[in-house]
Amino acid sequence: MLKKTRKSEGENPGLKKRAQRKCNIFLGFDFASTATKVVRLKRSGDSAILMNAALLPPIDFSTPVCPELPRKMNAYYGCLCYSGKNAAIRVLHTPLRPDEIEPSDDKLRELLSVKSDFRVASRLLQQGKGRQDSTLLGVAVPKADVDFFLSMFSVGPPAPASLEVSGLAVISAFLHARGAEFQNEVVCLIEAGENISTFAFLNRDEVFLVGKYNFGLRTLRERLIRDLDVDGELAMTILKDRSINISSSLTGVQEAFIKQLSVSKDFVERHENCKITKTYLSGGLSLLSFWPQEIEQRLNTSAQVWSPLENIQLSSADVMPRELQDQATRFTAAIGAALGGLME
Repeated sequence: MLKKTRKSEGENPGLKKRAQRKCNIFLGFDFASTATKVVRLKRSGDSAILMNAALLPPIDFSTPVCPELPRKMNAYYGCLCYSGKNAAIRVLHTPLRPDEIEPSDDKLRELLSVKSDFRVASRLLQQGKGRQDSTLLGVAVPKADVDFFLSMFSVGPPAPASLEVSGLAVISAFLHARGAEFQNEVVCLIEAGENISTFAFLNRDEVFLVGKYNFGLRTLRERLIRDLDVDGELAMTILKDRSINISSSLTGVQEAFIKQLSVSKDFVERHENCKITKTYLSGGLSLLSFWPQEIEQRLNTSAQVWSPLENIQLSSADVMPRELQDQATRFTAAIGAALGGLME
């Protein structure tokens, strides 16, 4: 989603660097707290083909050891993404000269309210005209995180071609799957995982507003453990089947996130003079039946779970086992990351 080409060895490479050779196969990695999701995508013309997919154990973020990949997961380059608990993503407005497409790194850090120990990058969304500010999608990732992932892939293929925040990779996957349907609409996109949730409002295939929140499935599970005095496994079962009325527990813990969504939706509707009627959900939380219902009621929109496999061909019928196809939404960020490498 965001890219900054390496200019010379030792110079700030930003969050993405251009692969040194033209490739039509990329691995996509999503390093999440519950699992490492890996996909192998191949480009054929303008189409993307899923060659392999795997759900691996989560990595230990204290030890930069590359996960052991299945034999068929071979590629020269991998596109990496992670939830980025301490990362910052924001739509920015700032003046640029006509010949500029991005501010300096120091200016970006100022706009993103981060210090020098962050790598930053941006993508120009709309060039300002006259005295109007330009609009950018900006992101900042701790340098320590970048160094960690570079160390993880320091030897042999796949070499890291890019690193981005999972929530932004999800946007790439959505635009590939459904972008053609919304040329003249404003829609809301929500990725809710274990610990981090990201939302984005897309206007004609471009990001208009984006936000990241420390909220996810773990937040709900821990509230039930506390309120009902049960263990984690039983709390998860209750969340899935809703055999007990847990409305009061859920309302209390998700209220701040839902309120932020609602305020953002109202802002976008007023600013763009539109009515947002469609919301699209992905991530582990979207696998629970109550979540789409909650979003529909609170945001007054339709809410549906979409699959990152839409508009992607499968190399064979068994490329993704049935149990993984049922959880395809968990692979959304990994697919979006790989698409970023394939389609650049």
